[in-house]
Amino acid sequence: MLAVMRARPLTSAGWLRRWDRSVDIWLFNVVLSTAAVALFVFGVNQLPQSWGAVHVSFLLLAAAFCATESWRVYIHFRNNAQSYSLSEIPLVVGLFFVTPNELVLARVIAAAIGLGLIRRHPPVKLIFNLASFALEAELISVLFHNVLPSHQLTTPVTWVWVLIVVAAGCLLSFVLSAMVISLAEDSLKRRQWLQPAVITLIGGLVNASLGIEVVAAVSRDAAEILLLLVPIATLSTAYTLYTREHEKRQRVQHLYQSSDLLHRSASSDSAIAELLGQLCTVFRAEMAEATLLPTVTGSDQAVSIVVRAGACTQEQRPLSIELVETFLPVLDEARPGFVATPSRSGAQQQAWLEEHRLRDAMATPLHAGGALLGMLAVGNRLSDVATFGADDLALLETFAAQASVALENTRLDHNLRNQMLHDGLTGLANRTLFSDRLEHALTRLEQRDEPLAVVFLDVDDFKMVNDSLGYAAGDDLLRQVADRIRTVLRPSDTAARFGGDDFAVLLENDAEPHEVMAIAERLVAVLRPHYIVASREVAIRASIGVANTTSAISAEELLLRADVAMYRAKRRGKGTFEVFEPGMQEAATRRLEVRTDLEHALERRELVVHYQPVFDVATRTPVGVEALARWNHPRWGLMLPEEFIGIAEEAGVIDEIGLHVMEEACRRCHEWQMMFPDQTGFTVSVNVSPVQLRAASFVSEVWRCLARSGLHPSRLVLEITESFMVEDPDLVVERLHELRSLGVRIAIDDFGTGYSSLAALQELPVDVLKIDKSFVDHVADDPRHTAFAQAIIRMGKTLGLSLVAEGVETSEQAERLQLLGCSLAQGYHYCGPVEPALITRLLRRTKTDGPALVGSQPVLDLIAG
Repeated sequence: MLAVMRARPLTSAGWLRRWDRSVDIWLFNVVLSTAAVALFVFGVNQLPQSWGAVHVSFLLLAAAFCATESWRVYIHFRNNAQSYSLSEIPLVVGLFFVTPNELVLARVIAAAIGLGLIRRHPPVKLIFNLASFALEAELISVLFHNVLPSHQLTTPVTWVWVLIVVAAGCLLSFVLSAMVISLAEDSLKRRQWLQPAVITLIGGLVNASLGIEVVAAVSRDAAEILLLLVPIATLSTAYTLYTREHEKRQRVQHLYQSSDLLHRSASSDSAIAELLGQLCTVFRAEMAEATLLPTVTGSDQAVSIVVRAGACTQEQRPLSIELVETFLPVLDEARPGFVATPSRSGAQQQAWLEEHRLRDAMATPLHAGGALLGMLAVGNRLSDVATFGADDLALLETFAAQASVALENTRLDHNLRNQMLHDGLTGLANRTLFSDRLEHALTRLEQRDEPLAVVFLDVDDFKMVNDSLGYAAGDDLLRQVADRIRTVLRPSDTAARFGGDDFAVLLENDAEPHEVMAIAERLVAVLRPHYIVASREVAIRASIGVANTTSAISAEELLLRADVAMYRAKRRGKGTFEVFEPGMQEAATRRLEVRTDLEHALERRELVVHYQPVFDVATRTPVGVEALARWNHPRWGLMLPEEFIGIAEEAGVIDEIGLHVMEEACRRCHEWQMMFPDQTGFTVSVNVSPVQLRAASFVSEVWRCLARSGLHPSRLVLEITESFMVEDPDLVVERLHELRSLGVRIAIDDFGTGYSSLAALQELPVDVLKIDKSFVDHVADDPRHTAFAQAIIRMGKTLGLSLVAEGVETSEQAERLQLLGCSLAQGYHYCGPVEPALITRLLRRTKTDGPALVGSQPVLDLIAG
């Protein structure tokens, strides 16, 4: 006998649709109940109220129906359960041994007791089953009394008629169940009903056959019923074993399916969502949930994926005490998992049910390698047959083990991908990930016409940190730089480390020029404050290049533009930013050519040294020269130092160029010393690059130059830029003392631009201050510049230093400097840089016609003729 167990509870999702279906089911119940009453009154009640050879007590028949209804086996189908019992046996007995009215009433009363009082079915299901059982019993009674009015089993033909009558009743019951399930759920295809229909029919015929045997035995001798106990028990056992094996086979099939989808799915989130949907089917549950901890998600957020009533939702949750507390019920060492039902659950589990708004549930942890990955939970059993049990929990734990392995593999794969696409030192994206995102951004640019920009950043003088404090300190500095970059970027921006001290930033959303400029300014500002590295305060800045685009362009070209702009910022003085302009590309191309040709300039003897004389302002007589490198390029002609010295420092050939200039200057000055012995104070000044000064071998190289040339050390003046002296004072003091021990003189070049204090100057072994041209340009017409120049001159005299004014271009400037007390000067007002031969001529004219030089005629005119 079949009974339908409606199960799906009403939830907030789809409430209106479910309310409509509930109304349909109630209307269907009303129709069935009306039909059952009508058939009883106008059909069964009109039949002869007679029985066969024996009259069975009404109470005994009702008890038999209760017994068979209490023992049932279930085959679950979708969200409903088809129940099968031995009720056809007392039904057949009742056809022969009680009146039709007694049969129907015993069937209905027994079902009401079993389903209503014992199983406590809700009204909608109870009314349907009672009406269905009544119609089934009534139909069988009417058919039976029409084909076998004598109530006698005389021939096999009568057996067949009984089987046909019972089969008709079983099919009616099945059709009614199919109709109510279709009303409660979506319509099913015909083939989906074929298997349960066949099982219903076969089970009913088998039970009816046993009922016929009972009738036959009772008709002959009631004691023969004992012989039927064994086949009836065997049949009951067979039903039970079949349903259990069928359920086991389905569970194994579901395990294979879950394993397959977990391994096939490219996304862990989609795989978990599919698994949760499968768990709802396997356990006939309304809800399944997976909570994944940050160890799985790879972020600082936990993720809850919930499948409820067929709909999947996903929510990110911060890791908090409240979240951790939800895991406590599944962290019992004795049993890592639990089943919580209204009848049996502890206070902690009951609180867990209330928090998740569940009627009953079970949960188990997800863990791998001793690490807790999350939790898997299933709740609200849809079938009224039973709630969750120990077997269900064991199966859920098997699913959890499969999911844990898949999640652990996903986590390891995520970590591997993260290592492949992120910089291990700073945690920023690496060049591969940045290039990929840039390519996608450029593709979107073609479709949406939205501007984007690339910012390229290089840490200035980073090598100095590595060389002086070690590579560990350099790594620490790079991490600090990355952290500062993060603070000024928007969530949509991508920051990356390209390697070494190079960083890049991709700006997409709202990348209008003014917004990009603002971000570049913030980057400059946030990188400017000093850093604490290896317990020392370090002043490090960064040069930044910006490249914007609103049209199609390759990623390589855009990066190249940002790189070109960055090098322009570095040449402008570092610690600033430049925006790419078309003219920069040509300059960058030439810069590359210069770098390539520079490596061969020395061996081809293309580098030459020119000299700019330094004059006594009062007598206009030369007292020394400054050696200035020139590059006689075969294509571009004579190139000035500012066009190639910076490139030489980057290319690593500045030491060779600097040594060449120093050797040539020392050799020339020694020649002039021998030719004009009366010029006892004549000196040669050589500019020293910071790169040269940092080298430990620099002092010994200076000594070798002096020794090879024969020049007295006091005739050599080494010029050091003031900015370098401020950046690395400890190294400068140490190196300058070493040089002074050789007997050479030290000059501070471009003085006034590096903010040297009087206290710092007192500690430095310095002989000469060279006043920067920026203070000389307006010394004759701007009182402020006059005041600055006067302050520098007074400072130098206070410290006992010689003062040389650079870049003097007019007689007014020379006169004002002389009035302020500056005795030495150089500049185009006197003479620009010239070849060594002209310096020789100048010294010779000074020796023979010294007074003739004192006048307004330019010196160069006097020596060029």
